Amino acid sequence: MITNQQVNAIFQLYPQIVRFVANTAYDADGNEVQYDVQLADQKISKDNCKNTAKSLLAQSDWAVLPDVALINKSDFEAYRAELRELVLNPVVNPTFPTEPTPVWS
Repeated sequence: MITNQQVNAIFQLYPQIVRFVANTAYDADGNEVQYDVQLADQKISKDNCKNTAKSLLAQSDWAVLPDVALINKSDFEAYRAELRELVLNPVVNPTFPTEPTPVWS
């Protein structure tokens, strides 16, 4: 049985699919449509990667504000660059960078 998350990913990957009955997908004319569950799982993993990277970026926004006096601001800029790369090019099995420890001036 496929999960709701897989069904949602399949709808995004296969726009011709309009409904599911159990594990069978159908188009608007009632024709059965074949789909790849592994492709849906990859989409789910990549979407999770992208969402996690976006969240980590938001949590580190403070570090690059102009009035923040960090000695290691460049470490945060590099960290955030790696996260932005994962937002733009999400992967199935991401390795997220470690957030630097702030060093205050």
